[in-house]
Amino acid sequence: MRLAEMGRVVEILAHWNMAPVAPGPDCPDPETTGLEAGRTFVAVAGGTIVGVASYVLRGDAWAETASLAVDPAWRGRGIGERLQRSRLAAMKALGVRHVRTETDRPETIAWYQRKFGYRIAGVVPKKHAFSLAGVPDWTVLVLDIDDPARGV
Repeated sequence: MRLAEMGRVVEILAHWNMAPVAPGPDCPDPETTGLEAGRTFVAVAGGTIVGVASYVLRGDAWAETASLAVDPAWRGRGIGERLQRSRLAAMKALGVRHVRTETDRPETIAWYQRKFGYRIAGVVPKKHAFSLAGVPDWTVLVLDIDDPARGV
């Protein structure tokens, strides 16, 4: 992602209630979006950004995914899967062996498990109304990148 693309990226994230939130009195510790150069991928179709995925390095061979979203008009075309595979490959190339993902959408949890071999590790409370506003917790998923059973 280039800095000039940030507006379109935030527009896609906002549709899913995942746009970055600045710290303030109502939200002193916002959720991490991971939107930074070199760690954010965009999918482009017809000259327009249609999807975004990012990650954050956590140390000790761990990383956390962040901000996977696809423009609703482009869902169901494999864009999210390609973005996920791209960021997994980038993380692996950097020496990441374990990936943590937090999500609150049951269909997304099932997708990560089915497509990539993630397993549920627990739940953590959300810091504020991010993604699905009525869901108070994130489901924590973990993935061992080198697991031969995961098929990637």
